[in-house]
Order: sequence, then structure tokens, then C-alpha cells
Amino acid sequence: LQNSIFMESSGINAEYGGTVKRFVWTPKYDPRYPAFNKGPKCTQYFIDFQKCIWKKGEGYKPCDWFRHHYEHVCPQPWIEKWSDQLDRGVFPSKQLLKWQNKYPKAPAVEEE
Repeated sequence: LQNSIFMESSGINAEYGGTVKRFVWTPKYDPRYPAFNKGPKCTQYFIDFQKCIWKKGEGYKPCDWFRHHYEHVCPQPWIEKWSDQLDRGVFPSKQLLKWQNKYPKAPAVEEE
């Protein structure tokens, strides 16, 4: 698989002389962010997710692509901090503010 890693670890089968292979998912290469610093990539995925649910509504399935990526790239304390800032209305992103001013907030999508 192109964007995955198989890791061998000594797990339950180690006592029998075997190894366990675990599948570890990693996001695909993004040419916008060729460096090892994942900060800009992390921030952009989080903002893209917020923009998507703003325009399409919470529960819109294609937005989960961005959520899935920022959850795997961003450190958990960053996500918690940004979520708290969004709730308080003080998230420091001019890009997101412009988006929210340009488009009306969409109602939540009901699941079928």
C-alpha cells in the first residue's frame, strides 16, 4: 500500500515465536508541504475541515476526509486548543473569518 506502513511488533504471538504485523495508516504525500514540519499542514487541514462543515453543514460525509487527516497529523493538545478557541469565537485565522463572512452557515446534515 502506497500510504501505509506495516510495523512488526512482538505481541500476543511472541510466546509462540511469531510476530504480529499491525497496519498503521498515514496520510498521502501532499506536495504543498514537502518538509518535515507538519505544523502548516496540520493547521490547513483543520481550517479546511472547519470551512467544509461551515459551508456544507455538520454531518456532511466528504468533510470527514479533512477531519481524518488533521486528527492523524496534528498533536491532540493543538486540536483541543483550537476547538476551545472556536467555541469561544477567538480562533486566530483570517482565512477562516473571511470564509465565514463570505458564506452563510449551513444547517447540519441529517443522516439517513
